[in-house]
Amino acid sequence: MTIDLLVDEMVLARAQLDAGQPGLAEGTLRARIATREAEQPAVDEELDALRTLLAEALWRQGRLASARASLDAVRPGSPQRRLPIASLIEAEALAAAGEPDRAIGALERVIAAVGVDNAHELRGGVTGRLTWPLPAELQPQPARPPRPPWTDRSAEPDLQPEVGGERTASALRRLEEARAAYVAGNLGRGDSEMSIAVRVDPSLAGDGIAILEPTLGSQPAAERLLLYGDLLRAAGRVVEANQAYDRAADRPV
Repeated sequence: MTIDLLVDEMVLARAQLDAGQPGLAEGTLRARIATREAEQPAVDEELDALRTLLAEALWRQGRLASARASLDAVRPGSPQRRLPIASLIEAEALAAAGEPDRAIGALERVIAAVGVDNAHELRGGVTGRLTWPLPAELQPQPARPPRPPWTDRSAEPDLQPEVGGERTASALRRLEEARAAYVAGNLGRGDSEMSIAVRVDPSLAGDGIAILEPTLGSQPAAERLLLYGDLLRAAGRVVEANQAYDRAADRPV
């Protein structure tokens, strides 16, 4: 009886990754790869699959350079190269290597192939340098106007707010445009959309802060600090807003 050890070890490594044990998966895969490399032929589809899975194990440990090297060892014409997880790892590795344009291109390929929700599931909580679009369940919901406790809520249609509904919807669209622009690396457009969104509906300032903050970096330009300060002030965080304004004042003109 012949036992297909490759399939068994691939299944084992996949199970170890799903169990949150990428280090164990790496050991399983490296052992099998060493065995396969000693055989003939030294390059085939099975070896490509092993190296792609090894790249995922390394990426989940935060070892992006090693993950990229494992992907680079996969044959250019292999179907493994076109897997969404391979493009995802490539995007994060390119961002870490200081190649933002190519990283955004890889990110867009992942989103086009599987959609925002599935891309979020593929990442499985692994953080990186890229700002990925949020899935539908994590996107901000429209703010509801406050109502006094004695209001008869049964008489008010929940889905048709009469005051501020259109403005809030418009501001939310601007907010999502800003998010998409930041993901694409277009900070100027993102800042413009963000500035309009918070002026149309200041109640969205908190969501705007969460979207803008990851894009600021260590030395943001003065105009970006001013926008950040406006968002903080609209959210009621006056002390932090003043600190942002002070930082903007210290920037050279």
